[in-house]
Amino acid sequence: MLRVFVVVSFMCAVASAGGGGIVLESYTGDRPADAPRLLGPVLDELSRQGYAAGDSVARTFETRGSRPALAGSGLPSDFSAQVDRGFKAWVQGKFDDAINVLGPLIKTAQANSGAFAVNPALRDPLLKALIALALAHQRSGDLQSMKATFAEILRSFPDAQISRATYGPDAQSAFDQTRRALQSGGRGKLTIKLIDETGVVFVNESYRATGSTTIELMPGEYRVIVVLNKSPSRNHVVEVKTNGETLVEVDPKMDRAVHTNGYTGLAFATQSNRDATEAIYAARWAKLAGATSVIVVGIDDVRGRTAVVGSLVSLQTGRELRRASVPTEPDPSTDKLRALARFLAGENPVPGLDVQFSNALEAIGGGEGGDTSRGGGGNETPHRQGRWGGWRWITGGFAFAALATGGVLVALDGRCPSPPPMGQQCNDFYDTGTAGYITLGGGAVLAAISIYLFVTHDKAPYVAPTQGGATVGFATRF
Repeated sequence: MLRVFVVVSFMCAVASAGGGGIVLESYTGDRPADAPRLLGPVLDELSRQGYAAGDSVARTFETRGSRPALAGSGLPSDFSAQVDRGFKAWVQGKFDDAINVLGPLIKTAQANSGAFAVNPALRDPLLKALIALALAHQRSGDLQSMKATFAEILRSFPDAQISRATYGPDAQSAFDQTRRALQSGGRGKLTIKLIDETGVVFVNESYRATGSTTIELMPGEYRVIVVLNKSPSRNHVVEVKTNGETLVEVDPKMDRAVHTNGYTGLAFATQSNRDATEAIYAARWAKLAGATSVIVVGIDDVRGRTAVVGSLVSLQTGRELRRASVPTEPDPSTDKLRALARFLAGENPVPGLDVQFSNALEAIGGGEGGDTSRGGGGNETPHRQGRWGGWRWITGGFAFAALATGGVLVALDGRCPSPPPMGQQCNDFYDTGTAGYITLGGGAVLAAISIYLFVTHDKAPYVAPTQGGATVGFATRF
């Protein structure tokens, strides 16, 4: 049995691993105290390679993806009492004082939507605060802010009313005008897709459904929280447009792993969760952030030894393309840690790195000390695509037949079918050139299809980023 390896290299600027790439840290449990020192050279080298990390990655994710459901120190324990103080200031005609108390308090409440999902009773003082803030703006002459606050009330409390007896005819009239204006503009649809259908959906702190759902809403900004096992997800802020459709996908388990305070990356409760989902979550993070590639670095256990680890993750499959580690004992040199970063960014491995590629690369040899286990030594069963493997052989057979036939037809073109009589010229020639070239073209197409099927049949025909391009390869037997 002959084992054949095919490796094709190509250089393409857009395929450079460093273009628009991000770096995430990852840990099981708390971040080790020496992580900043150990990862410093790795992150610094990856920054030179064009990868973004830290606060800039966190800000992008929170703008495009989600924010913490409980921000900062959380919702004040005396939230209701503070609302009462602001409401009292409005009643007493101290409109500026009411705005100064209630404005920041409402922003804090909206940044801590998770608290309302867990304790719905907090919604009553929130509505009270919104009404008093809107009317304080009205009395101060800021009608634009009044309308914006009324609109927030209508999005969060669709059945809310401003009583003429309690708040006066002017307040009721202004509120009703805002309602009519929003309703006349039409509605939009918001579809909330859950990875776990047992999650409970809250929109603007209000219960909506259990499991995935589609709801019609007034246009504007909405906060989506999903509670799973009594724990809120992150706060997914979405925009619903008039007559438009908005989709948001929520995975509460991933939301629990996302970490943007202190360091940017992922934190897992158990090692098994980390092994199963780290690469998947990293790929999702990169897609939400609009990144072109993602590298994960952190501290992990590799065969019983603590090590600095890193992996390059495929955004298409959510699987690791290449992985390497450096033991923390003895203390690794800065050069070796930088070499780890360069390997993750696409360069060849250097001696001293414990290297692992995706399965197809393992056959070629992952470098010095290459190891095929994630950290404990389990052998992974190659994943097979749904496509039947026999097609590659069928197309290959037809390609061979077509190329052979086309070659014969081209060779016969212009020749005499049989030798003419002595002294006479041949008057009947083969006219097979056109058919021959067409057959050769068809054979070339079938050959290309066959090569593609061979390359993509197994789990990991590999695409390994390198400086300025990538290396593509596959391995097969015949």
